[in-house]
Amino acid sequence: MGFTIIEMAVALFVIALLLGSLLVPLTTQVEQRQISETQKTLDNIKEALIGHAVAKGYLPCPDRTSGGAGTANDTANDGVEDYNTGTGVCFSTTATGNLPWVTLGLGETDLWGNRFRYRVHSNYAQRAPATVFSLSTLTNLTVTATSGGTLLTAASPDGAVAVVISHGKNGYGAMNSFTNTARPAPTSADELDNSAGGTSYTSRTPTAFASPCGGAGQPLCEFDDVMIWLGKYSLFNRMVAAGKLP
Repeated sequence: MGFTIIEMAVALFVIALLLGSLLVPLTTQVEQRQISETQKTLDNIKEALIGHAVAKGYLPCPDRTSGGAGTANDTANDGVEDYNTGTGVCFSTTATGNLPWVTLGLGETDLWGNRFRYRVHSNYAQRAPATVFSLSTLTNLTVTATSGGTLLTAASPDGAVAVVISHGKNGYGAMNSFTNTARPAPTSADELDNSAGGTSYTSRTPTAFASPCGGAGQPLCEFDDVMIWLGKYSLFNRMVAAGKLP
């Protein structure tokens, strides 16, 4: 006996429900794997930054995201750190830009095709003829559990010396590696914290699109940034062990 149209519609509906229940967990697994792989990449970046400091005596400057003279160490989006060879200081006034992936010998992008954001305290990226950092050099970069919330690092003047950020799946605030253009700005306070180029950064558990901060009617708290930071004393420890400090 053949199926009626109604019976077929019901069967298709049930199949769709079953497929949907399978696809959602699969999507979640893929996204979790992407986050885990990005965190591993960030851990490798942290080690590369320490290795650069041990070898050179300072951290690299960021790669410009715009401007520049188009010359060596002054070209935007080429993966090479950009600094003034005459003064030994970074061109970026806030020492924020792309992670200089070519200088560090690393891959260019995260798993979503965006470049890693790199913020370094300018005192730690200076080189001759400027003063190279020492055990007494201060830093005011901090990382918090929420924007302006509980500190995850030491406070100024003993905080982080560098922060590296993947702007996650939504890419808000990131530099697109294919077009060399900035993606849309974030809408949540915590993601804005990570794209502003200031001294405060946020690392916390991801939350979904349009998630409210504290209930209905509250500001949106979508957050999918993945980041690492290099603490001042972690860097000192590795450099002292390598005989590069004091």
